[in-house]
Amino acid sequence: MGCDGVADVVERERWHRLPAGPVRSLWFSPPTGGMFSPATGGMDRSVVMFPGLGLPRYLLPLARALAAGGAQVVVFDALAFRRRRGRVTPTIHGLAEAGAQWLGQADLGTVVVFGHSTGAQVALETVLTVAPSVEVDGLVMAGPTFEPGQRRLRRLAPAALRAYRKETPRELVVVRDLARVRTDVIRIVLSGLRHRPEARVASLELPLTLTAGEGDAFAPRGWLDELAAGAGGPTRVVVLPGSHNNVFPHAGEVAALVRATGRPQED
Repeated sequence: MGCDGVADVVERERWHRLPAGPVRSLWFSPPTGGMFSPATGGMDRSVVMFPGLGLPRYLLPLARALAAGGAQVVVFDALAFRRRRGRVTPTIHGLAEAGAQWLGQADLGTVVVFGHSTGAQVALETVLTVAPSVEVDGLVMAGPTFEPGQRRLRRLAPAALRAYRKETPRELVVVRDLARVRTDVIRIVLSGLRHRPEARVASLELPLTLTAGEGDAFAPRGWLDELAAGAGGPTRVVVLPGSHNNVFPHAGEVAALVRATGRPQED
């Protein structure tokens, strides 16, 4: 068994030089080398994951859970390159630009794209950019930020306290990584506050899954429903246990949701 209580998976990293800047990708492959084929779709799919605030480590248990179930999983780490010049711009659109450049050349076949928190905003913009040149079977926006009532800094702090109130110190793994991205976090958050996902989802025609923890003040049920109502394709809304960071302590439940994402298989 691996460190997350799942079957051992094969893990490796790769570096890529893109027009947007150098990026790293973290790969998680099943022990058998196979890929999952969920009942909702007979095609083998890879899963591409975009972390919130550009901090990938808290998504690793979820990546391992998916890989242990048979998926090829790639976590996109756009801010791993730390030199000042020539790196990816730490904004929603800068990260999405890099994500689209990378996904366009990754040759992963059919993919499900997953993004959490500000990573959900990045994932949305990435998918809108690469479609239809990349075969995206579905998009999962987990804990998507920021609902309209929180787009002022004075309203964001109280929401943050509520969003994380049910999580233990162990679950706040993202806090330990903040030093790695320093001022990048501020730029990502400010750009996220300007971003309007409720308008952008109208251009999304592929299946969209919206999910959040039941205690997630950043992504309350009303916000998920608003995004679902405005989407241009089929949608579903699923509320899971936990708070904003539920993808870390509830990796198994989130993995099951990701496996069920995508277009139904045609007879």
